[in-house]
Amino acid sequence: MEEVLMQIRLDARDYAASVVAVPPIALNADLTVNADANAAIIRHIEEGGVGILLYGGNANLYHFGLEDYRAGMQAVIAAASPETRIITSIGPDFGKALAQAPIARDLGLKNVMLLPTQFPADPAGVANGVRRLAAVLGHGLVLYLKRENYVYPDELGRLVSEGAVDFVKYAVERPDPAQDAYLDAIIAAIGKDRMASGMGETPIHDHLGGRSLTTYTSGAVCIAPSAAMELLRLYKAGRGAEAFELSRPFLEFEKVRAELGGLQVLHDGMRLAGIADTGPLMPMISNLNAEKLGPVGVAVKALQVAETDCLRRAGKPSVSALA
Repeated sequence: MEEVLMQIRLDARDYAASVVAVPPIALNADLTVNADANAAIIRHIEEGGVGILLYGGNANLYHFGLEDYRAGMQAVIAAASPETRIITSIGPDFGKALAQAPIARDLGLKNVMLLPTQFPADPAGVANGVRRLAAVLGHGLVLYLKRENYVYPDELGRLVSEGAVDFVKYAVERPDPAQDAYLDAIIAAIGKDRMASGMGETPIHDHLGGRSLTTYTSGAVCIAPSAAMELLRLYKAGRGAEAFELSRPFLEFEKVRAELGGLQVLHDGMRLAGIADTGPLMPMISNLNAEKLGPVGVAVKALQVAETDCLRRAGKPSVSALA
């Protein structure tokens, strides 16, 4: 009998209380889901105090078939503690999202993100698709905004008021995050409480420290969860200078990800960190070759040092003691 986890729908208070971890999904050599490795990843994140897991881009769900998707979500459900909130993802194309929605619903997953479609898509078409998918699910979605005017701000406001969108992951890259008229228009349309900064630590000095979005999504949190939670607390307390100092190893990790591949660096970085053997990546993404692992290992080590320091300040066992 299929295991069902009856999750509650996240609200603004839930999001405000936690960084949103975006983990990879570990696979066996034959590309089946590695339940034990995924459980190890989840335990590590949970032990750092993180309460929300988002399975989407870093999990490479873009390239999972329907049965792979079901198996991956079943493994996550089986491993997560009852208090941990899971956000699954569907799409990015409408047909795949429509096929995945009943799986998410049948598994009891109440928080569902729509992966962004880059082409072909237009603002009115995306809004139409979101409404139809919300009707199938019976609740609103998390909308992932990754390019300019993916949905127009006034239309997004209507989607929120109708209940078709619950929350927004904002990930439109800018040379200077402080200069972002689209983000400002989105905030004016739906407020800050329904928004997460969605590009790791790179823009959060502005997104959290300046614009006060409610939380942020992160891949590095999967390696250094306690430090990431401290980073969120510092920004929320208005201690931006301390937060920026703590963010330095996170920013370096994001720099390596930008250079070598965001999914690849996090996936292989989890193994280098000794957290879990994540195995191969689902095609069409490839694992890093040996010569690229050096800089990843250096960045991972810096995150582990930050995590150990954070645990020591809190009087908790260090990463090395837990290993």
